Amino acid sequence: MRTNDVVIDKVKSWLSDHNKSYQWLADQLLISKSLVGHMLSGERTLQPERIRQLADLMDVSVMELVSEGVQDENLSVNLRGSTSNRRSKRDLEHLLFAIEDYIGLAEQVRK
Repeated sequence: MRTNDVVIDKVKSWLSDHNKSYQWLADQLLISKSLVGHMLSGERTLQPERIRQLADLMDVSVMELVSEGVQDENLSVNLRGSTSNRRSKRDLEHLLFAIEDYIGLAEQVRK
């Protein structure tokens, strides 16, 4: 994914999560709402200075904003029901082991 697309996706997500509108963003950046629309639709390429302004506004670093990496938040999975026999319990334990193993390998690859 291109850097421009990564930033656009993160900005749109941030606006949605914080209940902010394109007009609010335009007011903060001192630009028109239509320019915000063009930037966030990908019609305009985001300039480095604009990316820095967006990062400041979102209270993240520029590197966080432009990187495509996975966030380091803990994943939570809720299972419904319960395991009723030894085989299903063993299968669930194997699944959990495989997940933990994958996470460990992914962290080693990132380093």
